[in-house]
Amino acid sequence: MNRKEFLRRSTQLGACCGAALLPGANLFAQEQQPPAAPKPARASCDKRVTQGQDVIKRIVAQLDAKLDPSKAREIMETCGQICHDGAHSKAAEPPSPERVKGFLGWITKSFGPEAVRYEGDETVIAFKYVQNPQGLKVADGYCLCPIMEDAPKGVSRTYCYCSVGYVRQIFQNNLGKPVNVELTDSVLWGGKSCDFSVRVQGKV
Repeated sequence: MNRKEFLRRSTQLGACCGAALLPGANLFAQEQQPPAAPKPARASCDKRVTQGQDVIKRIVAQLDAKLDPSKAREIMETCGQICHDGAHSKAAEPPSPERVKGFLGWITKSFGPEAVRYEGDETVIAFKYVQNPQGLKVADGYCLCPIMEDAPKGVSRTYCYCSVGYVRQIFQNNLGKPVNVELTDSVLWGGKSCDFSVRVQGKV
């Protein structure tokens, strides 16, 4: 066997040996590394909503247990105000007379001409939640707070004061005046509607 043939065969043998060793080397390297962690399974959307509802229920129960009722209510109203401002941009300037007129027109069209009345130097507006944009109706027992649509039983009445803060922001942004809002009925209170009495200083 000449030198040239010897080198050719040696190269082929080395290549074959190397090819045979590489899989073993790869397996060895894999064995030395910790196994990859399995991808965590995420909870279903329904489960997360249910757990979120239970957490809120417990939080509000603690507000009732540890705070004066007026303070618990204040906290929930502030939450509603923040919720509104997070969903809708705050007006950069007071609403125009046309916007005020249009908003009051929408109120009377939606709830009847008796929805706006005057008591002395106050304008009193009857406002209610009827249904959400997806068509869920309060009359069918749905809370229009997205988190509490199908609220678990036993949620504290205090939770509904969140909607008071939300409604206050609706009216202050559209009327440009401070308003007082009273919640008079709620689906979570056992009613068939969520009703608010809105009082505005002066005539609008």
